[in-house]
Amino acid sequence: MDETEASRHPLVEARRLRGWSQDGLATLLHARGLGTSKTTVRRWERGVVPDGAARAALRDLFGVHSETAGRVGWPHWLPTGRVMAVTDSWNHRGTISALSDVAEVVLVDRRGFVVLTGAELLLPVYAWRVNSGAWNAYQDGGRRQVSTALVEEVERLVSIRRKMDDEHGGGPLLEMLHSDLRFVADLLKNGTYTDHVGRRLHAVAGELARLAGWTAFDSGRHAAAQQYYLAALRAAAATGDRALGVNVGFIGLQAYSTGRTSDAIQLMDVAVAEAKAAPTVVQAISWARAGRAYARAGNAQAAHKALNDASRQLARTTDGDTPSWAYWFDETRITKQVGAALFDLEDYAGATRELTTAVQATGAAYPRGPCQVARTTRYGAASYRQPGSGMRVRPTGC
Repeated sequence: MDETEASRHPLVEARRLRGWSQDGLATLLHARGLGTSKTTVRRWERGVVPDGAARAALRDLFGVHSETAGRVGWPHWLPTGRVMAVTDSWNHRGTISALSDVAEVVLVDRRGFVVLTGAELLLPVYAWRVNSGAWNAYQDGGRRQVSTALVEEVERLVSIRRKMDDEHGGGPLLEMLHSDLRFVADLLKNGTYTDHVGRRLHAVAGELARLAGWTAFDSGRHAAAQQYYLAALRAAAATGDRALGVNVGFIGLQAYSTGRTSDAIQLMDVAVAEAKAAPTVVQAISWARAGRAYARAGNAQAAHKALNDASRQLARTTDGDTPSWAYWFDETRITKQVGAALFDLEDYAGATRELTTAVQATGAAYPRGPCQVARTTRYGAASYRQPGSGMRVRPTGC
């Protein structure tokens, strides 16, 4: 078997991603005191399992923690750059597979991920539209019975994680969310549960994956964020929860925040269309995000219309109509979105007015918040001064 024939082995993909030949990898391992040759590497890529010392040296080379490698097992911990939650089937089995893959591997592959753009990103989202679920979510024959009481505890944990993100996001929270998602994915994969419990587990998994995606994006790990978001879409489809799926519109927020305005507009258009079947607050959130995408694209007319529609939909919200995860969205958040949109449209006076109002209205209610009102940066003149802070800030987030 030549190197091309062995190309499906994760070790081939992982080393090629780093530009290492078989000889090059052998040389790097030899420098770590191993008697590795090109022939040795070729044998591993044909299925021979490296011994403990070799696996330890490979972990060091690829930057994989020993606990992660021990949990995932050889060769699955190798960072290959493979995009997960894209090709799995849109059913119970495919959803569990996608969630399990993301929960096990996505934090392993920190440097090897490829950010999806264009059709590669949009096709899974369109697939969600035509595979809206819900489908049977029960499972027999698992190792343990998943009780309603356990699901309730995990649902409470998700609420706590949301509040933790309000106060303090970033890497440490992402690690916790990833562990939480791995726990729920294991319940789905290996548990026995009724259809009712299964749907609630999928909903929890979807919200954990969505939160992890937001936190990864907020930490600058954009490819990982995409894979969390796509896994969240599958979980949302499993429950038939269109509102939860629409909230994964954060993937569009990520697109316009990283300069991919064409992707962002198409993603936001999907979210706005699908939100028509969701509560009015979800429609408002979708229109607000669409307004930001249009502003980034320089379409002032579409941006203003979308943001006006967001305010109009929010005014129609009734008590008991708001999903638990949408607690943060209010008129102040729309004011912030208007200000950020005006900033993108280079109306700095208008942006200053609206963002100042939003900062003052927010106060200490959300010290960090799912949608940060502002973040200290070094953008010079293309920024505004937050009242009383002495700092120049630029609008960011959703």
